[in-house]
Amino acid sequence: MNFISKILLAMYVLSSTVVFANADEDATFLRKNLDAMSTLQGNFSQTLFDEKGEKLEESTGSFALQRPGKFYWKTEQPFPQLLVSNNKTIWLYDPDLETVTERPFTDDMQQTPALLLSEDIEQLRQNFTVSRQVANTNDEIFTLTPKVTDGLFQQLTLVFSKGELKEFQIQDTLGQVSHFLLRQVERNQKISAKLFNFIPPQGVEILRD
Repeated sequence: MNFISKILLAMYVLSSTVVFANADEDATFLRKNLDAMSTLQGNFSQTLFDEKGEKLEESTGSFALQRPGKFYWKTEQPFPQLLVSNNKTIWLYDPDLETVTERPFTDDMQQTPALLLSEDIEQLRQNFTVSRQVANTNDEIFTLTPKVTDGLFQQLTLVFSKGELKEFQIQDTLGQVSHFLLRQVERNQKISAKLFNFIPPQGVEILRD
């Protein structure tokens, strides 16, 4: 897996003092971090790499998450797009195409980055094998590997710094890696329920799966 972001992460871990825990303890530590995060909001930057580690694209935007299953993921640059879930319905709004794709919230949405972060921790434990590494900088790196191998991604990595989620990355089945950096993050602040209920703008085409 010769991806730039993977190499940087591996070098960072290998150059530090690393402690490995057993699988049960790993899941417990992950639960502790996620249970302390009922809501999360801030800004993100995303970089997509191909299977050779070449940068394909970059994007930026803002997000809000509320566990379980509620999220607002707004890409602003270079192309606007909005992904919203209220834990029952998922909407994907493309302003340029003037379309909204609407589909029910189901288990096959596991590939959605925002959903992976906002999902109930017990569901995560059922669906993933969890491993944990601790660097001497107090960063915790959790690697989640799906127990079902025919999904749409191969691995999810979450990086916490002193309990705060600061980055994550997803490797898909094609070998591409999406690396997300989180900035100006606020944890456990109240978020209006209206944010997670999308109302399509007048005149857009609604596509239902």
